Amino acid sequence: MSDAAFAQHKYQAAVAAWVGFAPLAGFAAVGAPAAPAPPTADEARQMVADMNQALDNLRGLMREKHGAVADDVFDAADDAGDDPAFAAPDPRDAARNKKRAVRAKRKAARLARGEFPVRVADPDGTGPRPEQDAAFRHLMENEATIRAAVLAEVWTAFGEAYDQEDWRQIADIRPAATPEALHGRFGVSRVEIAREHRGGLAHLIFTVESDWQDEHGLFVVYSPDTRAAARTDFDGLLDLLPSDDPADREADYVPTPHDELVEAVLNGNEARARDLLAAGADINALAPGAYPPLCVAVDRMEAEEVRRLLTYGADPNLPDPDERRTALKLAKRMYKELGFGPAKANDPSHAAMTTLAREASGKQYDEMKTRLDEIIGLLKAAGGK
Repeated sequence: MSDAAFAQHKYQAAVAAWVGFAPLAGFAAVGAPAAPAPPTADEARQMVADMNQALDNLRGLMREKHGAVADDVFDAADDAGDDPAFAAPDPRDAARNKKRAVRAKRKAARLARGEFPVRVADPDGTGPRPEQDAAFRHLMENEATIRAAVLAEVWTAFGEAYDQEDWRQIADIRPAATPEALHGRFGVSRVEIAREHRGGLAHLIFTVESDWQDEHGLFVVYSPDTRAAARTDFDGLLDLLPSDDPADREADYVPTPHDELVEAVLNGNEARARDLLAAGADINALAPGAYPPLCVAVDRMEAEEVRRLLTYGADPNLPDPDERRTALKLAKRMYKELGFGPAKANDPSHAAMTTLAREASGKQYDEMKTRLDEIIGLLKAAGGK
């Protein structure tokens, strides 16, 4: 570590950052949204009535488009819901929920003590940089000013969401006349000290959880060099993180021999592929965290791409970096999920839904099955497991 300020932080490779807490009582006070109040009896009855009405409307629309098949789907779903064996909870869920509850309790205790979660971005695991140390000191010394700037952006983000009538109805966004009226409806869950920096100070990224945001998330980036904050979502986050260090800027993409070989193989450029192999290119030389090209081809259900990759030596047993599935396991899972093969559990609602999908898709559904049959055969013949 480059500074004593982060001495208690621990490096977590899963998030590529040093993770810990810091005495930031102002942010800790808004560190978590309040637990939602349980609905009243009248609200609960209305929610049930609205859900039943929505299901009736959906059933009518499906019946108009697909006829009796739609009724079979809904009947199967009703039967599945009444089946105690099918409806039984997964015993693993209890253990997961217990762990989540323990973590939440620990975090709540630390927030109550005025400690706020801080992450220090470090993709290569070499320790915080001086610019991150400087940004942390700036945060500690100017917490009240930075907090005010962040909360002002949260208030503006709320106003923008509330002004969208469609989203206001979908998300059931309640009105608020003042920023104080948002208390308990949002939480600033943590701050990340970015690797990117300007003027010797790294950017501060505050993650916000609220009852009005969409699936793209809500972030507030505070730049200590300009003393300014800006709200954004996940897609626009990098646009607010400029750096005056060339090492932090996004470098121009330079394909590796592996990349060039995969491209040549997929494009059917056999001469180029042979030249690259002769020069030592390895089709299985994946970069850290990269997906095996066979898994990508399977996900796209491109049988010809699978054939070409195997011809040039692609290893069918290289797992993907997320779920550690081989290409064959991925193909088999897709086969079952699409209803081409029996599922492990007897799920009548899933069977009925795949029947409906088959009715709606027609020839396209049969073509997908043909592709996956061919892909599975190719991978098995190549020794896939």
